[in-house]
Amino acid sequence: MRRPVTSNPRPGVIQALLLMLAGMLPVMGTLTMLPIMPVLFQHFSSHPHVQLLVPMIVTLPSISMALIAPLAGMAADRLSRRRLLMYATGIYALFGLMPLLLNDLYAILLVRLGMGIADAFILTTANALIGDYFTGEQRSRWLAIQGGVGSVIATLIILCSGVLGQFGWTGPVYLYALAIPIFLGLLFFTHETAARPDEETEQTQTAPFPRRKMAIIALVTLGSSVIYFLEPLQISQVFSLLGMQSSSQTGLATAIAGVGVPLGAWFYGRLARKPVEKQLLWFYSIYGTGLLLIALAGNQAAGVAAAFVAQTGNGLFIPLMLGWVMKAIPSAHRAKGMGIWHACFFLGMFISPILVTLTTGVTGNLQETLRVFAWLTLLAGVLLTASRRMPRALSLSS
Repeated sequence: MRRPVTSNPRPGVIQALLLMLAGMLPVMGTLTMLPIMPVLFQHFSSHPHVQLLVPMIVTLPSISMALIAPLAGMAADRLSRRRLLMYATGIYALFGLMPLLLNDLYAILLVRLGMGIADAFILTTANALIGDYFTGEQRSRWLAIQGGVGSVIATLIILCSGVLGQFGWTGPVYLYALAIPIFLGLLFFTHETAARPDEETEQTQTAPFPRRKMAIIALVTLGSSVIYFLEPLQISQVFSLLGMQSSSQTGLATAIAGVGVPLGAWFYGRLARKPVEKQLLWFYSIYGTGLLLIALAGNQAAGVAAAFVAQTGNGLFIPLMLGWVMKAIPSAHRAKGMGIWHACFFLGMFISPILVTLTTGVTGNLQETLRVFAWLTLLAGVLLTASRRMPRALSLSS
């Protein structure tokens, strides 16, 4: 079993920033390759299965995270979360930079698969350690900051990757070297810690894994993440339908809409003391309204404004769900809970575009499809408010 050290100094800003930056590494693993997809297709154009295999350079790490995250969480609850995070960060740097030495597409995909496994351990352990290090309002504040700063960093990653892509498909790969200073920071400035006595009783710390609570969280996460990914995955196509022709226009419009994410994260800080059903109601209401406005948008300005509203809801969702898991799952099982949560989250990412494609086959238009999902999202908020059982079930998990 994991044996935390209790004599270390109380964590502060440095530890929080390091864990947040570590948590961004899996996001960087996916985003870094997105701007250079045309370059990758061109470089590997002679490969017989290029149309199938090149997109897998982006998707394989996400599939690995969805499959491995629960196992990573269970391992982190039994072993040292800090050491697993450090090892995973080191492996991430190694596998992330390895394509610089490769030119075989199958070998690159194998390396990306390995990096996805490291991603799963990074996500579960980094978020679990945030829950271990901080409690109450301090934890809520750092989760809100993580959501806001994360969107800014994601935008910078995409911009840097686009610039480095001008030097060839390997240019953005050098960004993975950022994992090295994060690894050194974790080595020198973090420590293993026990569950806080002011947060949990000894009985709670030794309690079995709360399956019912986790099942509720998993179901809500899966359904909500399908909705959550509608705007990020589909908005560029909506912008194209509204007349945006160049990738630079689309990138600028997406960046403007993305300002809503830190706003939503800030709003979470104001809602942190509210019951989780109230927080979810705000998410469904804001995001559903944003989707409906996207569906009704008739010009580019209206589309960007609508996407901003939807992104505000998205900025609320991540810290809301992470905070819920941290409150609902005892610290002894926190990493396992995080692993299951991340698996459901990335499974939703996989399901979302499939449902959009199937629904669009019926509606005949992407904006009409988003209108259907908008009403379903708003309906979920209404049911959450009207039902007596649902808030009671959610309260059992908070």
